[in-house]
Amino acid sequence: MVIYGNEKGFIYRMKAEELWENYGISDYHRLQYLGDNVDDILYILLKNIHVGVGLFEVGEMIKALYLNEAFFACIGYTEEEYMEHISDIFSTLVPEDVLGFRDCIMLQSVKGENIDYVVRGYRKDGSMGWFNVSGVMLENKIGESPIYLTAISDISDKKDNENKIIELKAANEQVKLLEERYKILEGTAQGLLFEYYPKKDTMVFSYNFPNNKKRREIENYSEYSKHSPIVHSSFIDVFREALMNACTEEVDDSLEYLSSISGGGYRWHRTFYKSILDMDGKVSSVIGRIMDIHDEKMKQEMLNYKADMDGLTNLYRKEVAFDKMQEYMDEAPSGEFYFTILDLDDFKEINDKYGHQYGDTVLKKMASNLIRVFGENSIIGRFGGDEFILLSKALTSFEVLNGLEALKLGSQFCAGVVRCKAGENIRNCFDRADRAMYQMKNKEKNGIFFSE
Repeated sequence: MVIYGNEKGFIYRMKAEELWENYGISDYHRLQYLGDNVDDILYILLKNIHVGVGLFEVGEMIKALYLNEAFFACIGYTEEEYMEHISDIFSTLVPEDVLGFRDCIMLQSVKGENIDYVVRGYRKDGSMGWFNVSGVMLENKIGESPIYLTAISDISDKKDNENKIIELKAANEQVKLLEERYKILEGTAQGLLFEYYPKKDTMVFSYNFPNNKKRREIENYSEYSKHSPIVHSSFIDVFREALMNACTEEVDDSLEYLSSISGGGYRWHRTFYKSILDMDGKVSSVIGRIMDIHDEKMKQEMLNYKADMDGLTNLYRKEVAFDKMQEYMDEAPSGEFYFTILDLDDFKEINDKYGHQYGDTVLKKMASNLIRVFGENSIIGRFGGDEFILLSKALTSFEVLNGLEALKLGSQFCAGVVRCKAGENIRNCFDRADRAMYQMKNKEKNGIFFSE
């Protein structure tokens, strides 16, 4: 054995060697190897450790008695900024977490047991962090309140990673569930199924009919769809926009449009489509099913048509006619538009003399003549009883008046005609035409009064 220094140094070395043998590498007793410089050791430790260390007094409020430099770095404050909070450490915590944290501290301090708690707090810049608080109860040699020596560590990254893993697992489960649903749909639902892959710009159609199980794959679909004969030209822009939206964000929707069929022609179809997200929350594909709804659509349109039309004359009912006229006037370009109201002469006497059935025949004949003369360029409606209204779309005043004169060859009526402006309220046009017609009625029968 080599002896260093004096006898006292020799004794210390002997004791250190004994400690070396008696304690494990992580046992704090090994610090005695450095002698009695405990204050120096603690100073170096608390200055350089990267974990926040605090000494706290537990009373009605939690008061900080000592905080090391790493504590401030951990919670996102400078020493000066945190001074206003040292008498109430709860003031920087998320309010929803305060009650649980306080209950934990109070309960453990009564039992004299350690604290281990995860709590959320706000940094000085307003951002929120997750913090793990581990405390050991010490003997209070100054007062009666419990004292805790506490280590505080920022575990925000760990919590964020845990939350991301939970979200990714949930997303993965959702994708798996949707894949299973699609497989079930593909195996059971009749119709045309599709799946579009935005990254590859590839569309896959799967025909699922008893006698047709074909699969068709179209590459460069975004370019193909611009000139595709599958979707009618009047719907292609809406169709492409719906698909692109479903590729950029999560969508679960449906779309109706005219689509071509084998053998030529178009039929109404409805597409149900849904975005499928990957584990990063981005759209990986768009899946859907295409159904032929032509018969259903035609049936509904026929019902709508019947609801809009006057049952006797097959002209628009009054309110429907006004709505369609107003819609046209609101969107019409500048030009000549003429509103006409027409009232049959002596129609009550015709009904009284020949009966209502004959009167109905007269009304139907008048409606048929109006359609023959004005149908292509006008909106025509039955106002009620023996009165009719029409709005010319692309006729001059001469053409309107000439057409009305032609109608007089087989019928007797009074008519009021007024010129209208694009965007004018159609009820205003009606009122002016009505006044014009009554000027003719008061003057003579079977005439036309035209007012600029």
